Amino acid sequence: MKNSVRITGGDLKGKKIPFNFKSSLRPTSSKLREVLFNWIQFETDGIDCLDLFAGTGSLGIEAISRGANKTVFIESNKKNFQILKNTIRELKLNNKSIILFKDASTWIKENNLSSFDLIFLDPPFNENLEKKVLDILKKKQNLKSSCKIYVEFSKFTKIEIPDSFTIYKEKTLGDVKAYLLKYDN
Repeated sequence: MKNSVRITGGDLKGKKIPFNFKSSLRPTSSKLREVLFNWIQFETDGIDCLDLFAGTGSLGIEAISRGANKTVFIESNKKNFQILKNTIRELKLNNKSIILFKDASTWIKENNLSSFDLIFLDPPFNENLEKKVLDILKKKQNLKSSCKIYVEFSKFTKIEIPDSFTIYKEKTLGDVKAYLLKYDN
């Protein structure tokens, strides 16, 4: 039933994150996570992260492994939420994690985001959620000026980046495209 992805760097390098292969999950590949963390390799110590549409939690867990202070995980699928809670407990990351069973779009509308240095935005593909969330983030105007947003989406999807964000880095691997955005307030 379960597959897993490996943590690619940091204190937890090599540890496995389980996931249910039959679910709608599409965990970020190890190669793409390595690309992302190479982009920000000197910026992870002591940062606070927000992992929207957390799924397996691989992005937020990888950030903790590489020195992040904490990650807030937002997941709305009950099964994925339970597996993520178990993974966090098994990896002994409870003191660096907050796991919330919530809808990501609703949660960011209702909460202050000014403490986050890095936001992971890896929603289900082909539902236009990237644009919806980026538009909410633009309207909120309470992001740190140094905040970066990692966006992962299908390379077959055209996403519009709101004018308050700049594409800092980009990469295409297989059918997946990734942007690292900078917030320009």
